[in-house]
Amino acid sequence: MTSPSNVDAGDQTPESANRLQAEHLREMLLAQCEQLDADLATYGAALERYQRRGEQTQARRIRGMIRAAERERRSVQDLIAGLECRFLVTETARSEQARRLPGLAAARQSAPRVHPYPTPHRVIRN
Repeated sequence: MTSPSNVDAGDQTPESANRLQAEHLREMLLAQCEQLDADLATYGAALERYQRRGEQTQARRIRGMIRAAERERRSVQDLIAGLECRFLVTETARSEQARRLPGLAAARQSAPRVHPYPTPHRVIRN
């Protein structure tokens, strides 16, 4: 993907330049989400392994890492939703969305969060 700085800004309106920058930032944030998903999968596997062995101290440490990664992922998802709400939706969709749910709460409620990884509080038993 071409960075917005490489595009000739002479023939662009400010709105289209903002849109290009928002699309570029969105791609970067999506890549960060993918990395966090990979980290969460690794942490989930490690948590299962430590719980199976009965190593509670290590399991507690991994649970903290999982919680931190989940918080970061939610923050990144909120940033993506805010970008989409502000820059990447059409004007008619934006006005319709503003009428239904004002503020950023609309972006947060539009996509349900489904998490494919085990929660840090799930106890794995043999």
